[in-house]
Amino acid sequence: MDETTLGYLRLLYVMKRISKKFKLFNPRGQSLVEFALILPLFVLLVVGVFDLGRAFFAYIAISNAAREGVRVFTFSPDDATLGYIENAVDFEIGASTVVNPANVSQPVVRCVDTSTNNMILVDTNAKLWNCKPEAPISVTLTYSQTMILSFFFSGPLVMEKTAQMMVP
Repeated sequence: MDETTLGYLRLLYVMKRISKKFKLFNPRGQSLVEFALILPLFVLLVVGVFDLGRAFFAYIAISNAAREGVRVFTFSPDDATLGYIENAVDFEIGASTVVNPANVSQPVVRCVDTSTNNMILVDTNAKLWNCKPEAPISVTLTYSQTMILSFFFSGPLVMEKTAQMMVP
């Protein structure tokens, strides 16, 4: 053996004795470091799944509320008012535990006008009662959801749902 090889062998022997004496290569420490590196990513993933679940639940609640608003009018088009539609929407939103009613917009009602045959915005009861029979009526709701992981998003998650049914 030459001098270089003997030098490497001596160095390995010395490092082996030092590592046994001071326990430099402890596998428990390595596992702890790996766990500390992965834990924040795992927590972020779990919170993200929870946040998306909340958003999906809120979207379903908004869909149900819009559908309920349209249903109120289609069951009794002669007696229904904008107030009835808003009350039905508010009642359905109030049944949800995840949706904040303050973040839900006023229902936007549209229907086909009998005189113009065009879809119009309904903002008075007179326009509501002038909706064309056997034509669609729609209620649109907009909801802005504040996310738990808001530092990844520039603003709230805005969801809009339109429900449409035929006027009898």
